[in-house]
Amino acid sequence: MLTGRVCPAKRADTRARRAGAVAPRGGRTVSGREAELSALDEAYGRPLLFIVRGQAGMGKTTLLREVHRTWRRRGPGIVRIKCSAAIPRWDLFGTRAVVKAFSDSFPDSGNSALPDAMAAVNRLCLPESYGSARARSALFSELVGLFAHLTEDAPGAVLIDDLHTAPDPALVVAAAHRVGCTVVATYREDGWAIRPTGSASPHTFADRVIDLGPLPDDQIDALVTVAAREPLDQAVAPALRAALGPLAGNPGTVLDTFEALRREGHLVRFQGHLCLREPATGPGLPADHALIRQVAECGTTGRQLLAITALSGRFAMDGLPDFAAATGRAIEACGRTVDRLVAVGALVCDDHGVLRVPCPALVPAVLPGPARDEAAEVHRALAEHHLRADGTAATDPAVTSDHIVLAGRALPPIPSVVPLLEGQASLALGTFPERAARRYRAALRHCEPGGTPYSRILAALLPLLVRTGDYEGLAEAVAEGARAGGGPRHAKLAAYAALAAVHTGRPVPVPVREALANGPETRSALEFADGWFTGRVPLRTSQVHLAFACLHPDGVDTVPTDLPDCDRFDPVALFGQVLGTATYGEPVTGPLAAYTRIMRDYRDGNWGGIPSGARTLELAGPPCTPVHHAVRLIAAEVHSTMGDYEGSAAWLELESAGHDCPFPALRAWASMGLAYRTGEWERARKLGWSFCDRSAERSAEGSVVGVGRLLIRLAFTEWGEGGRRELLPRLRNEAEQWYSHLGGTELKAATLITRAFAERDTDSAIEAVNVLREHGGRSELLRACMTVAFLADDPRPWHHEAHDIARGLGDSLHRTPMTESMGASGLAQTTCDDSARSGPAALSGLEGPIAALVGRGLTNRQIAREIQVSEKTVENNLTQVFAKTGCRSRLDLALAVMEGRLTAFLPRS
Repeated sequence: MLTGRVCPAKRADTRARRAGAVAPRGGRTVSGREAELSALDEAYGRPLLFIVRGQAGMGKTTLLREVHRTWRRRGPGIVRIKCSAAIPRWDLFGTRAVVKAFSDSFPDSGNSALPDAMAAVNRLCLPESYGSARARSALFSELVGLFAHLTEDAPGAVLIDDLHTAPDPALVVAAAHRVGCTVVATYREDGWAIRPTGSASPHTFADRVIDLGPLPDDQIDALVTVAAREPLDQAVAPALRAALGPLAGNPGTVLDTFEALRREGHLVRFQGHLCLREPATGPGLPADHALIRQVAECGTTGRQLLAITALSGRFAMDGLPDFAAATGRAIEACGRTVDRLVAVGALVCDDHGVLRVPCPALVPAVLPGPARDEAAEVHRALAEHHLRADGTAATDPAVTSDHIVLAGRALPPIPSVVPLLEGQASLALGTFPERAARRYRAALRHCEPGGTPYSRILAALLPLLVRTGDYEGLAEAVAEGARAGGGPRHAKLAAYAALAAVHTGRPVPVPVREALANGPETRSALEFADGWFTGRVPLRTSQVHLAFACLHPDGVDTVPTDLPDCDRFDPVALFGQVLGTATYGEPVTGPLAAYTRIMRDYRDGNWGGIPSGARTLELAGPPCTPVHHAVRLIAAEVHSTMGDYEGSAAWLELESAGHDCPFPALRAWASMGLAYRTGEWERARKLGWSFCDRSAERSAEGSVVGVGRLLIRLAFTEWGEGGRRELLPRLRNEAEQWYSHLGGTELKAATLITRAFAERDTDSAIEAVNVLREHGGRSELLRACMTVAFLADDPRPWHHEAHDIARGLGDSLHRTPMTESMGASGLAQTTCDDSARSGPAALSGLEGPIAALVGRGLTNRQIAREIQVSEKTVENNLTQVFAKTGCRSRLDLALAVMEGRLTAFLPRS
């Protein structure tokens, strides 16, 4: 049976509970407030008034609930008063809330004096009691007597929630403070805008004020993980924080937003994790958030200002007079609305008078439709205002152009603005190509379709969109060009359509295909796009050249047909080679951008985010392109390396469901990794040799991605005990043939490592290390260092480098390598009782230290000398290590130590 590590959600929950961060069942977590709880705890039993101050949602009520829970264990003399706006404004002492709190706290009191005291207070709780000083004094005396009951047998404590809602906060706390109770009251930081004349804010007379500030990111992430109650995808918490901006440290807002995502169906379970259903769409604030209400109070003006600021990312205050004139409002009223939006935090204004939206999650919550639609109407009014040139409009043509751009289709076609837009695009082309592209696109919308200006602008726009990496814009421009029938000849337009489809992850739309599929010159590009979305054929240089060489600025003949590292799948590099690096802009969004990030992280050893990135890619679009196949296999390898064998098997199963894999070598490599890590050595060998036995056929198919990795893994498998070392020369020949045919870094390293094993050639292994240090990935470099370590006379420096690499990989996966858990020397002996342990048998006695020293490359004699035992003792313990861990050789044991795979066998000490 496959065994894996504890899931991240359980680990986070355990960490939170150990830190005292989890409230009782049904309550919210108190995370990151240990210092505040400690300060309040020290005050228990002392006649002090504490004010806990913070913004709405900062966790004041949760903190008070936790104080109430812990202090109740110390004695019965505690009462919790909940203030609210329902308290009559005449009830200055908050008497009704006090009586209700005592009734709730002592429903079955055996002390008859307490009900009598509550009844006395209740009789005097009338508007008339506040009409005279004498009656008010009598009511206050009865309140003092009521609170005195709390201090009869033990120190008394009074907890007051939402003190800012009380008619007169100072009077509410006075009676409890008079009798010497410990008083802890919470109030909202912005809750004192309106209070009775002459009433002082409690912080002016409190003994101590505790300010609840924002929680740090790690505490917020832990809160969200616990609230999920199941494994949570790693991208969810950062997405929440990014959307909430300055509210991201507010635990109440974060948890409310997360629960709103769950309630509204924006979270979906995939591969055992709770993920964002649409990762590209940011979360919105919950509908009942105070900031939404505050923006709504600013009316249509506030909503429109928020919309235009969000759409363009900024709004300069210099443009406010134009906004007022275009929308028919007074400039003074618009200024007051801006001030209000800034005051509540909906907008921020920098020193240059530029407004921005600090909380992106506010925008989808406030605007009934897409922000772009609301903002476009405002920009339409601004563009028309500028074009009227009535003397009040700005004369800067760039400003007018930008309003036309942002108005989009909300502004009806005006052919007379085409020269303006085209001229402004030309001016921006050298310094701001993205801005130039937007202006060309706007000019295209206002052109007469099919005319000469239309064709000229489209011909300038399409390559500019590719150069700036705007493939969403390219898809839209191609659709417009195909519909209008102007612009570049159909061969180029078809190539642009295919390029947009591959980069956006969406097939060529049917209307575009029908408009372009009318000649043989468009066939190669459209067929390439079709083949890409079947996912069965790997990316070949010849296919890319045939489909897209017409887009190269210098012509077809100048495009290289060969790439270095042909055993790697790197579509972005291939497009750059074929189109020219000056012509091709690397994508920032879309499946190719996601794939490039994942592969870069794998190469650099930053593996922690790879599983989340793979899940995000699967949920983002049609999961049947070559990048999806490759990422699934990388995710399977990462999961098996970190010991999550069930997760690895799930990715491999997904890869085999319904589609032929275009990367058989890469799939065999990932499957071998899972097989030998779970003890299925024979199956691992069969998987590797099965590919090699069909190598000629695979070469003909071009399915060579990952061959170098597979050959290295197969060499390690055959080198170990139980392996067939007599097959290593054949494996060396296989690697040499592949390298002579394809070249590339990984195949060169594979040739050197297989030669090192077959010929016991240390120099070849050292050369492989040097090659991979320069161009290879961290995981492959680790194995090259291990090769040298097992062949060199002095293995220690090579083991040291391998350990450093393994430790780096381990940190990125939140694992603890075995040698770290045993101390720096690796000699800490285990003496705990493991009789109750479930799962794999734990390494006990000398077995753990001996395994760690094997990982450092020591021989049995060196180990015996190191821990001062006989060689026979080392051999006997090593036999037990092999039996318990399933490792078949010293090489595999050393790799298992470095990869952290033996932590499951460590005792629970």
